[in-house]
Amino acid sequence: MVTAGSPGDGSVNSDNNVRAGGKRKASDAGSPQDGPTHTRSKRSRYISIACNECKRRKIKCNGQTPCQRCGNLSLECVYSPNCCTNTLRDSQEFKQMQDQIAALQDQVADLYSTINDLRTQSQFTQQNDSIYLPLDRRPSTLAVQASRTLPPLLSPRAKEQQRPLPRFHGPTSSIYGFDVAKSSLSNMGITQQPDTDGFVSRDRSQAASPVQLAPHPSKDPMWLLDQQEAIRLLRVYDEEIHIMYPVLDMEKLISHIKNIYSFIGAALRSGFAQPGLAGEDALDDEMTTQLKLVLGCALILEGHGQHELGQKLYDSAKKSVDLVIVGPLSLKAVVLIILTATFHFQKDEETQAWRFIGIAGRQCIEMGLHRRDSLMRSFPNNQSEFAHAVRVFWVVYALDRRWSFGTGMPFSLQDSDIDPLLPEPDNTYPYLKHITTYNHIATKIWQHIAAFDSGNSVVRRDDIGYLDFQIMQWYNALPSQLKFDSSNLTAENEVPDRKTRRLRFLMFLRKNQARISVYRPILHSATSIAENRTHAETVIAIAKDTISTIIGIDRISDIYRTQQVCYNYFLVQALAVIFLSVAHAPAVFCDPTRQEFYGAIDLIKGFSTKSHTTRRLWRTVRGLKELGHKIGQLAAGQQPTPQHDDAHSDAALAMAGLAGHKVDNYPPPPTMRHQTSVDMSYSPEDASQMGNELTALFEMAGAYGQPNTSGNISAPGMEAYTPFGVNGEDGEMGFNAMFGNEPEFSRIMNELL
Repeated sequence: MVTAGSPGDGSVNSDNNVRAGGKRKASDAGSPQDGPTHTRSKRSRYISIACNECKRRKIKCNGQTPCQRCGNLSLECVYSPNCCTNTLRDSQEFKQMQDQIAALQDQVADLYSTINDLRTQSQFTQQNDSIYLPLDRRPSTLAVQASRTLPPLLSPRAKEQQRPLPRFHGPTSSIYGFDVAKSSLSNMGITQQPDTDGFVSRDRSQAASPVQLAPHPSKDPMWLLDQQEAIRLLRVYDEEIHIMYPVLDMEKLISHIKNIYSFIGAALRSGFAQPGLAGEDALDDEMTTQLKLVLGCALILEGHGQHELGQKLYDSAKKSVDLVIVGPLSLKAVVLIILTATFHFQKDEETQAWRFIGIAGRQCIEMGLHRRDSLMRSFPNNQSEFAHAVRVFWVVYALDRRWSFGTGMPFSLQDSDIDPLLPEPDNTYPYLKHITTYNHIATKIWQHIAAFDSGNSVVRRDDIGYLDFQIMQWYNALPSQLKFDSSNLTAENEVPDRKTRRLRFLMFLRKNQARISVYRPILHSATSIAENRTHAETVIAIAKDTISTIIGIDRISDIYRTQQVCYNYFLVQALAVIFLSVAHAPAVFCDPTRQEFYGAIDLIKGFSTKSHTTRRLWRTVRGLKELGHKIGQLAAGQQPTPQHDDAHSDAALAMAGLAGHKVDNYPPPPTMRHQTSVDMSYSPEDASQMGNELTALFEMAGAYGQPNTSGNISAPGMEAYTPFGVNGEDGEMGFNAMFGNEPEFSRIMNELL
């Protein structure tokens, strides 16, 4: 009989425990029978990752390299490959989620396909319906697309009822020359019908074109370019714009392009991005916004003012630009606004460029960039940022002067507000350094012209001579690599660096532009021309030099054709000077300027009819033709009628009648025959038509002052410079005998610039 305390009791209990599946620790096997009862500890779960040694020992592994045990025992800690194949991807939950995502993608694709079908049907229906509507009532796809990007500030009905405001043209603008004639004609009872194609309304509506490049318009336009094309466009911007107005770090932009397209490539390879599906996938950080504007400027430049992808890049960056205008001040914000202004200038929207550069100028004033002490406080220990801030300020200053002279509207940065001790640009960018000195002189030229325009019509020869001396002194002080020799264009074309050739050409044109601006007030009346014959001949010679040089450059290189928006300003300014001189003194200036005039007309015939400059020239032609018709009525002793009695009349017939010639002696050119009022409405059929119209006006103006068939002088020719001419007590000659003080004629002429 076995008692409760016999040794065999322990063995029996142990056997029972083994059969029950229990285990005891080694330390408990030899414990006394009457010892305290111990609770068995549960075995820890194996982790999914264990080294080979811990797997072999079947002990816990912490999964590190080396693990705790191998590290303590100095053992080789090796993990077998594919030790954790049974992960989340193999779980049932993951597979179910994959199936759900695939089903959702299919549903989205089906929905998008349905929307596209409905949109196509809707557009087809609208097009069919619009066939039966008048042109002015047909739906505009441009208006629909613009409404997606522009805030609805005005309702469509309110916008239709809004009348365009009159456009201001300052005395330095190329359009100002025409303004001088029309107000005098108004005093004589000659009025012109208001322009229905206002500079604001119609030009804006025709400036942009519908953007339909990607299957899904919401996709960021950066996805539509590849890295190679983006870098090429960056080089174009560097060569055409950055060398003059350096506000960017081009190497950083190239590095950023590589980063962007590395990300885009990885996203496409992994399927993270689907270009064919809807979704913006926007890239809108500060550096990318700068890059979009730079690429947009380059594309618009290559497209001569129009490019669908360039416009789309600008539209995608516009939201960020709008935010920096009202947001915190920073140099990056000023740079974005400069790029925005440059984009508008490349689109031939100079007034818009002037507006934006004015905003940039005011932000520079707020930041204190115009004062040396505030710059030192803002950038005390960073010399590179200090130099960058100085460059940004002087770029804003240069563009402010450039577009103020182009539009005739005031500067936003005044020289009196700028610290005389403010550092000027260094020699890193030669054009910016020397154009800053030029712009200081340009400010004095502005004041000279403004004084003349304010009513002080007395020509001060000393002021003209001194300003001309300063301009020539500035040009002669330029380094040799920036001096242009207009007498040897072949040698100029052999200058090895294209950037240098462009800068030399621009410096030459800037010199002539400033000199023309100084002398041009002399041409505002025939009396002034008679009293200042030498100065009048000087400005005509400068204008002829500008035109002949541009023509020569166009024949031997692509510099002019690459950026016509920039160079056409100088071309048309010189053309307006020639036209103004021939209008006031045809007997004196018509023959000497005929060759340059026709050369400029040949370049104009190469303009695109969609160009903003072309449309301004066409408005000039329309205004001159209407003036010619009404002046012809006065010459015939008739009162000018408020409406045209003959819609088919043209300037050639009217001016020939004014000059006292028989109409049969001056048949109109083919493009001026059988024209209706619609033909002269908004734009020419082609640039050749506009060139022919200008040619006819020039020849009719030149015929005024020549002997007619009866041997009489139709206008003061031989007596051109007598104090009292036959056409008026003030001795005015040419058109000015009819125009009085010529503000109206000059206002029309200013449309040329």
